[in-house]
Amino acid sequence: MAQKQHHLTFDIDLLHPVGGQSKIYVQIFRWLLGTGRFIVVFVEIIVIGAFISRFKLDSDLVNLQDQIKEQVPYIQSLKKDESLIRQTQFQISSIKQIKAKNPDWSKLITKLASLTPLNTRLSNINLDSTQDASKTLISIAGEASSNIELAAFLKAIQDQSTFQDAQLTNISYDKRSVIFTITATIKP
Repeated sequence: MAQKQHHLTFDIDLLHPVGGQSKIYVQIFRWLLGTGRFIVVFVEIIVIGAFISRFKLDSDLVNLQDQIKEQVPYIQSLKKDESLIRQTQFQISSIKQIKAKNPDWSKLITKLASLTPLNTRLSNINLDSTQDASKTLISIAGEASSNIELAAFLKAIQDQSTFQDAQLTNISYDKRSVIFTITATIKP
């Protein structure tokens, strides 16, 4: 009696058939084993690099905070100096504004002195700014020895570009002199 042997055979195709469509899950699996593993490794390298850089950045942040804490007392010690400097800067800017809006008083007085005749004596000079500060009103009171000297003084003031609208506003006579008041405007 001869025994009959049964052989089981399996057809295993180790080669991927060319041009055939494979199932989607097989394609995904092949992609993961091929190209996908490089992408996963690359992403893991980036994540590890970010993780390590986070430690360095945290360390730098702590160091900077410590440096700031060390400088706080020094900066607070300069608070009085800073307020003094700010006050001085404010005063300087205020003075500059006032000076820009007003004429140069020393030059104005010098000019008046040069225009005043010899026998004329000025008793009062009154300067008053207008509300919009675009003009300064000047009132000059004094005594002249004669009408001729007063007329020469008024004409000299009117001829100057510094003074505008100069006019004689008050005149009276004393035994020996003429008492007068001249008003004008000065632009800064």
